[in-house]
Amino acid sequence: MRPLPVVLLCLASLLLPFHAAASDAAARDARLGVREAERQRALALNERDIELLRRLMGGNYRHVETNGRLRSKTEFLQALARDEYRIRNYGLEDMEVEVVNEDVAIVTGTWRAARLDLGAAQPLRGRYVRVWTRQPEGWRISLHQGTEIKTAAAQPAKSDSRGPH
Repeated sequence: MRPLPVVLLCLASLLLPFHAAASDAAARDARLGVREAERQRALALNERDIELLRRLMGGNYRHVETNGRLRSKTEFLQALARDEYRIRNYGLEDMEVEVVNEDVAIVTGTWRAARLDLGAAQPLRGRYVRVWTRQPEGWRISLHQGTEIKTAAAQPAKSDSRGPH
C-alpha cells in the first residue's frame, strides 16, 4: 500500500471523533433553540401576542386543530386575534425534541389548558406534534397537529348494537 493513502486514511480516522462531537454539539444547540422557541410560543399563546407568533411561524405554516380543521398561518392568527380560540392557561407538560438534521426538528409532547365554555373554564389535555425548520432568522414552526386526550368521563357511552339480550 502506498504511504500517502495510508497516512490520509489514518488522519481521517482520527478526525471521526471530532466530527461526531461537532454533530452532537450542533444537535444539542438545535434542541436548545427549539425548546426556547416552544417556550416563546406558549407564552405568546397565553398573552395573545400575535406579532411574536407571526415571527415564530414559517410562511407555509399549517395548523391542524384538535377537531381536525386545517388552518393556514393567516387563518390561525386571525382566529386567535378574534378570540375564536377560547383557550387559556396553555402550558406544556412534557416535550421531546428530535433533531432530524441541522435544519429540521420534530417536537412531540403533551399540553394542558383551560377552555372557556359558557363562562366556565373546562380543563383540557392533549398531545401535539410540531415540525420546526431553521431559517436565517431562527427556528420557525411549519406544522402543528394537536389531538385532545379525552378522559373516560368525557367519552360517549358505547352503545350495544346487538339489540335486546
